[in-house]
Amino acid sequence: MRNILLFLTILLFSVSCGTASPKPEESTGSAKTSENSGFSINLEKVDGGTFSFEEIRGKKHLVAAFWATWCEPCKQELKKLAEIYPDFSDSVEFVGISTDTEELIDKVNEFAVEAALPFPVLVDPSGNTVGSIIPGGDSVPYMVVVDKDGTVVSRHSGYTPGDEAALRKELEELLNR
Repeated sequence: MRNILLFLTILLFSVSCGTASPKPEESTGSAKTSENSGFSINLEKVDGGTFSFEEIRGKKHLVAAFWATWCEPCKQELKKLAEIYPDFSDSVEFVGISTDTEELIDKVNEFAVEAALPFPVLVDPSGNTVGSIIPGGDSVPYMVVVDKDGTVVSRHSGYTPGDEAALRKELEELLNR
C-alpha cells in the first residue's frame, strides 16, 4: 500500500510538473543520460552551428568538459585538453560546454579564441544540459567521458594540474577496449 501511495504521488507530481515544462523544440539544447537510450547531447556552438552526439555516435568517443568564464580551474583544464587533443582527435571528440548565461556568450567566445581551443565550444544558456548531467546542476569544472556507443564511462569533478595525465591514460585504455 505504501508503495502504491508513493507511486501515485510521484505520478501526480510528474504530470503537474510536466505541463509547465517547455516543449523540446522550444529548448536551445538538450541532453540525457538515460540508461536505456545512452548519452545524448545537442547544443549550439559558440561560433555558430550545432553539435550533436548523434553525429559521432558509433564513430568517436566523447570528452565533454563543463566550464564557466569565471572559473580559473576550468580555463586551465580546457587549455590542457587543447594540448592533448591532437593525440586523440581521430577517435575522440572533445567539447567544452559553457555553463555561462546568455549575457556572457561574448566572453565565452573571447576565451575560446584567445586560448585557441581546437575543439567545439558549446553554449547552454538555458542550463538544461548542465542540470541534466552535472549532479547539483552547476558545479564546474566537471567532465564526462562517453564511449562511442553512448555509455558514460566516467565522470570527473574538479580540476587539479596534472589531471590531464590520468585522462590521457583513461582515453588510451578506452581506445584499447
